[in-house]
Amino acid sequence: MTRTQLDWLLGFSDPALGVGWNPHANGAARWRLGRMRALLALMGDPDRAMTVVLIAGTKGKGSTAAFLASILHSAGVRAGLFTSPHLQVFRERVRVDGAMLSEAAFDRAIAGLRPVVTRLRRTHPDAGDPTTFELTLGLALRAFAERRCAVAIIEVGLGGRLDATNALDPAISVLTPVSRDHTAILGRSLAAIATEKAGIVRTGRPALTAVQRPTALSAIRRSCRAARAELQLVRPLGAAAGLGLAGDHQRQNAALAVAAAVALAAGGLRIPERALVDGLHKVTWPARFEHVAGHPLVVLDGAHNDASAAALARLLRAERHGRRLALVVGLNRDKDALAILAPLARIAAVVVATRSKSPRARAPVDVARAARRATGAPVEIAPTIETALAIARRRAGADGLVCVTGSLALAGDARTALSLRAPEQLW
Repeated sequence: MTRTQLDWLLGFSDPALGVGWNPHANGAARWRLGRMRALLALMGDPDRAMTVVLIAGTKGKGSTAAFLASILHSAGVRAGLFTSPHLQVFRERVRVDGAMLSEAAFDRAIAGLRPVVTRLRRTHPDAGDPTTFELTLGLALRAFAERRCAVAIIEVGLGGRLDATNALDPAISVLTPVSRDHTAILGRSLAAIATEKAGIVRTGRPALTAVQRPTALSAIRRSCRAARAELQLVRPLGAAAGLGLAGDHQRQNAALAVAAAVALAAGGLRIPERALVDGLHKVTWPARFEHVAGHPLVVLDGAHNDASAAALARLLRAERHGRRLALVVGLNRDKDALAILAPLARIAAVVVATRSKSPRARAPVDVARAARRATGAPVEIAPTIETALAIARRRAGADGLVCVTGSLALAGDARTALSLRAPEQLW
């Protein structure tokens, strides 16, 4: 993918706020979804050519999407996978049968967006310009349609009700565990956040929800009753399930993927039971408790809210086996630093505060301040992930354990610093 094409695509985003924001976009509620629908119409409505599964929630969205995509691949069902954010290269956001589009194909796909934007400006001047997220979603759906995907697995960007992905017409809506995140946008209460995320459900169609906190579940039930959606509470798989991703929390994500696959099968797709088993076992998803062998062992995890940090802390306790744990942490400015650090910092022998290369990253000195409130362990500051890894390795010792966490951006930077390439093919 050439820098020129990607720069053009990223030019429709706000450098500080991210790809879902564009100061030249009309932010009125009618255009939050209407602009996306208009874009798709100008592209020939590619989403209408496939079955859409929409996945919202606070944590586990990407893993649930990956489990489902892996199951469909094992069943011989061609599926497109749209996720965000990426870890190392932008192309990671769009996959078909687990594979990224080639650089040349992605270039051509971006080039194909230019006349669409021109027509949008001419036919819908009140809509304002699209965002990078909206354009990438359109690019993905067109790519899926061109490659004859039967299913499009779409991860919601932010919230649900007004997210661009909700301009689609999902056959199945999936709600992963909901917790407090993006409170300035989605609402201060858990009920408000759950209601926003449940905005993706559709009348008469399956709405699959993870086990939720009572307040969140009540809000989801209300939303489903109002929309007359068919709500199904999906409980985690048993401990005996053979999963390719580590952690008890992944049993819930896997269960949602299985339930979605069963719903797709009820709609006519052929998904043998063996594909469920193989798909769950063969799935890979970088930076989700990803192990990088060496001395010390390095673990990469993109935990970036209180619930995912608590799940990571449980995994680290089980993984540590008495080893000295050095924690490398970098957070975005819009995150609750103390809530994320509290469960993690108390099990670390040392905390190294750093930052990702993202413009949304919090200054390391601010991360360090929060870490000192959360732990009595020594806290050091590193300006870059490369320096942070070097410090953490020394502090952990050859027989110790290093964990890099706090944001997917930091986990991606760590993969690059550790000479790991973004996988072209996942399964």
